[in-house]
Amino acid sequence: MKRQYSITGALTALLLTLLLLTAGMMPALAREPAPEDAVKAAMLYHFVQFVRWPDEVGSPEQGLVLGILGRDSLQEWLHELAAAGSRGASLKTVQLDSLPELRAQRHKLQVLYIGRTAQGDLEAILRALDGAPVLTVSDDELFVKQGGMMNFVRQNSRIRFDLNLDAAASSQLKLSSRLYGLARLIVKDGQPQEGR
Repeated sequence: MKRQYSITGALTALLLTLLLLTAGMMPALAREPAPEDAVKAAMLYHFVQFVRWPDEVGSPEQGLVLGILGRDSLQEWLHELAAAGSRGASLKTVQLDSLPELRAQRHKLQVLYIGRTAQGDLEAILRALDGAPVLTVSDDELFVKQGGMMNFVRQNSRIRFDLNLDAAASSQLKLSSRLYGLARLIVKDGQPQEGR
């Protein structure tokens, strides 16, 4: 019986490679690098498993809804990854085209990715969420310092991320301490501090 090479298998391999590279256990040049957006999408898809939502919201095992507001190249990878599925988390994506649409759907979302074209409206976006238990993620390096919860950054040849624990706590989200060891920067008690 022939084995079929599925996107899920490829993404699992990509995630494992990513985690090894992040932990510094594999030389950076050992393999052909994956596209940067594919790495970020895999990181986000994996990291939702380390977030605890309030009991009434559910958990990654029960399935989560990822809203995408704004446009950039990462959104296609997020849609593709969610469509492929995974054993660890069931993630459904919803494209949001405006702030009123975000306000109307905020109680259906567990994760919100804010694309580059929407980053200029960050203050209004966070107000529209109004403390709802939604993990906010962006590709803007200043995002966590402006009240977002997680952002991706490129550091040398690696993709890293920053966390804002204050923002997560104010939305009743608990981030696992396992994420702290991988974060480049952590905002806690209003102060940015180096990750481990």
